[in-house]
This record gives sequence, C-alpha cells and structure tokens, in this order.
Amino acid sequence: MKLKILIADDEPLAREIIVSYLRDFEEVGSIHEVANGIEAVEQINQLSPDLLFLDIEMPKMDGIAVLDSQQLTHHPVVIFTTAYNQFAIKAFELNATDYLMKPFDRSRFHASMNKALEKIKLSGLVDFHEQWTKVNLDYQNTIIQDQEPLYPSKIVVRDSKRIKHILTTDIQSIQAAGDYIEIIDHQGKFLLYKSISEIESKLDPKKFRRIHKSHIINCDHIVEIRPHTNSEYYFHLTNQSVIKSGRTYKDKIIDLTKGTF
Repeated sequence: MKLKILIADDEPLAREIIVSYLRDFEEVGSIHEVANGIEAVEQINQLSPDLLFLDIEMPKMDGIAVLDSQQLTHHPVVIFTTAYNQFAIKAFELNATDYLMKPFDRSRFHASMNKALEKIKLSGLVDFHEQWTKVNLDYQNTIIQDQEPLYPSKIVVRDSKRIKHILTTDIQSIQAAGDYIEIIDHQGKFLLYKSISEIESKLDPKKFRRIHKSHIINCDHIVEIRPHTNSEYYFHLTNQSVIKSGRTYKDKIIDLTKGTF
C-alpha cells in the first residue's frame, strides 16, 4: 500500500524541495500540502496521513502546538523540518522520528525518510513501542549532539578603531568592570558592554566557570589551583594571571579541585 504524505510548511520552496525528494521513494503515494498550523491539524484529522513533514515556525499555530493540539484525532509518524535547533529535545519528547535542519540535502533527507519508513513498518507489530524505543534512543542522542553548538565559538567586541573577533577557546578569563566586562585573552583586555551574569549565561558551563562574583575563568587555561582559606582558592592561568575564588562559589568549583585519576 502506498503511503499518504502531508507536508506542513509556510515556505513554498521548502515544500517543493520535500516533494522532489519524496519522488525518489516508490513507497510514496499521494502528497498533500498545507501552509499553516491550523490547516495542518485539519488535514491530519481529515486525511489520516502515514507521514507528516512538519515545520516549526508557521503562522497561526507552530509545529509544536500542532502536535500538542487536543483536537488531533490521528497521530502520524512525524519528521520536523526547521531552521532552528533549539526545539530538538522538545521534538523528540513529542515522539518525532527525526529533526531535519534546513537547509538539508538529498542524502540527509534519504536517511531521515528511511528511518520513518522503518518506523511505519514497525508500527504493524504488536510489540512496536518496545522495539521502537530501542531503535530510537541512541538515534535521538546522536541527532541532538549533531545540532549546531548552543554556545558561541567567538565573541565580537568593538571600539572606535576596530572590531575584534575573539575565539572563546582563547579567552583566559572575564572580569566585571562596572557596567562593562573585560575579556582577557593572550593578546590583552577588551571591553564589552554586558554584565558578567549575561555573558555567563551564553558560555559553555563545561568550559567556563564563575569562581567569584566578578570573575569567570576558562577551565582549559587552568595551570594549577592553590588552596587559600575558608574554601577559597587561587587559580593560576596560562597567561600567568592569578585569580582568587569567592567562598560563596565553592560548590561551583569543587569538581575543579578534585583529581580525575
């Protein structure tokens, strides 16, 4: 039996690309298209498609809301198609089969489609849920890890004479300076008009650690740590600077003071 496909995307070109890629699969029968979330819910219930390609950013109702809708009476296999990676975890919580990041090529689409076809075949088995969970868990973790990084690889600072791009891997430490912060790398200090809390929220917590109300350090640049008193430590960095931690931050740095072997 040929599959019934529904594409929900407000971009005509995006729908056209999906249709062209679907023509590569002999399992595909009828293909239907809608341009917003409300139409998607209506057509899901009316057509009962086997497979749904669902954009997230759509007018009237977004893709997440479509799958969360209490009005749905049919639940097809779903592949999300979107330009935004921050919804990946939520998509898999809603039992999406895959999460295609735009722009995707034919090869990536084929991999996703083959996975969907496998899920549709498995759906006829009595123990489908158990088998599909085993297939899907590792794949979900792989997809989420393969998304674009959540944290910036560089920070751009400006002054009257230049625009400086600083790789986060080169940052030694960050220090609060009134309404500004000082970003310190091997070349010197650069001012940025942000609070230290704001910049902290944008940096990878596995790499950058707030050790004091006024200091963030890059853990990759720690040379040694020397105990002081009252749960305070002196952090020696590769640029030969020494920064003392605050006692109220002891819980945030305790793992840095323990051995790994």
